[in-house]
Amino acid sequence: MKTLKVLGAVVIAGTMVLTACGKKEETNTPEAGGTTGNSGTATKQKLDLRWFVFSPPNANLPSADKDFVKKTIEEKFNVSLKLEYLPFGADYDNKINVILTSGDHPDMFLSNGAASQKFAVDGLLADQSAFVNKETMPNYFKWVTEDELKNYQLKGIKHARSLMPFQRNTYGSFYIRKDWLDKFGLQPPKSYEELMNAMRKFTNEDPDGNGKKDTYGFSAAAAGNRLPLDFPAWINNGLVADFMIDDKNLEFVETQTHPKVQQVLQDVKDMIKEGVVDPDWFVNKSPQHFDKAAQGKVGVIWSTDKNIALESVPSSVQSRAKQLDPKADWQPIFPFANQPYGWKQGTTGGASPFLFSKTIAEKSPDKIKRSVEILDWLASEEGYLMTHYGLEGKHYKKEGKKITIDPAAYEADVTKNGSFLDIWKFFTNFDDPSALGLEIIDPRVSDRDRAVLKFVEAIPKHKGEPVALAPPQGMNIGDFRKEMARLQNVVLFDDKDASNWPKYREELMTKYKGREIFQAYVDQINAVRTADKQLKPFQ
Repeated sequence: MKTLKVLGAVVIAGTMVLTACGKKEETNTPEAGGTTGNSGTATKQKLDLRWFVFSPPNANLPSADKDFVKKTIEEKFNVSLKLEYLPFGADYDNKINVILTSGDHPDMFLSNGAASQKFAVDGLLADQSAFVNKETMPNYFKWVTEDELKNYQLKGIKHARSLMPFQRNTYGSFYIRKDWLDKFGLQPPKSYEELMNAMRKFTNEDPDGNGKKDTYGFSAAAAGNRLPLDFPAWINNGLVADFMIDDKNLEFVETQTHPKVQQVLQDVKDMIKEGVVDPDWFVNKSPQHFDKAAQGKVGVIWSTDKNIALESVPSSVQSRAKQLDPKADWQPIFPFANQPYGWKQGTTGGASPFLFSKTIAEKSPDKIKRSVEILDWLASEEGYLMTHYGLEGKHYKKEGKKITIDPAAYEADVTKNGSFLDIWKFFTNFDDPSALGLEIIDPRVSDRDRAVLKFVEAIPKHKGEPVALAPPQGMNIGDFRKEMARLQNVVLFDDKDASNWPKYREELMTKYKGREIFQAYVDQINAVRTADKQLKPFQ
């Protein structure tokens, strides 16, 4: 809420009023960046801020006159904010590494969890304890608990990183062209073999009827790196997401190097040999595989985006596919009757952190303080609504806690201007305002779309790890994953079959310290579990 402060004396022209946002204005000290006006009252010094954040691949910021979020932030917090952005992935990781190495540090930046661990160990990150707490970020703590923030820290290192608000509900699902299934008289697959049969028909029997053999059963995007979790062989072999906790056997399951990965690799090799996989899957960068799905080139994809098959979302695969083929019908499926889980619930371990450079904290702590104020505003009701739905009275109507979107206004001002709000909502990058007690009413959502969402929400999910996991000090999980990816690719592209995987796995567990890393994970999990639920040593 806005508060008004009367500026001391009444002058001839009348009473001068200063408007401040949220908290009490900072005192006029060098540390607070204060300046003194003619009246002798403190005001905030204008600061130049530079942030580096994740963005969706197809989103872009518009010109300054159309970017009402930037305008609001700059006016409300007296800053000039330069927002740099790249899609989450290898290019982002490389760029942030170059930036930090060069010494030209942003005032606030994001990274993936593994990279943040390395930055912390290398001593590049600021101690956030004085900057990020319930007093400085009351809105943020509506989304994240103090225990979650505590469990997100690295052992032996001060508060070097803070997790962004994360999606607790998850929506991972496979999607299929149901209209193509209908053409072949097939039902939505309920097993891996039924899914493979559909993929074969999508590849070999001209599902789009253009008389050409130019479609494939499945596509993914590896970006030249490691085997994506998109491939159905993972879930079919009981390996769901990155980590699992087997409470029945009290075991920690590291899915990507598990002994069962041998069968996963063999299944993928078989898919590739059959020709049902888009041959560009390994070099595709996201969202190129989704683009191919929208273009009618593939019939099955995997996505964790709940909007990907909604006709009410203009940028979705479904909407784009229907522009080319009015009969296109992307529908979610769960083709694993033999498996109890299809994905895992949101965890702190899956959350990305926001970070501050140690150099910035030492030289310009006021820049971090101001950045924290802005981030907390992004987590507030006002900030959340603006970055997700636009301006009240123009792009949505608010009645109590009910928010009704105006699709036409949103389309004209946001979607047609680079879908720029998809960049600004980086801090609360999910459409679930339940933490704020809000209910969203979108008149575009059809009965069809509601059914899609209901199906995806009902896919069974395991709980995942209860803490953010970190390797022992001095060990880098990124180096381990890099070697893991190399060996998996040797199996996929060089070896005759997957029989060498046990040998490669043992090399990862010994030479590349995998057993030590994952035992540390087990220890971290056991530290927050009861005595009768302690996990066995990692094998």
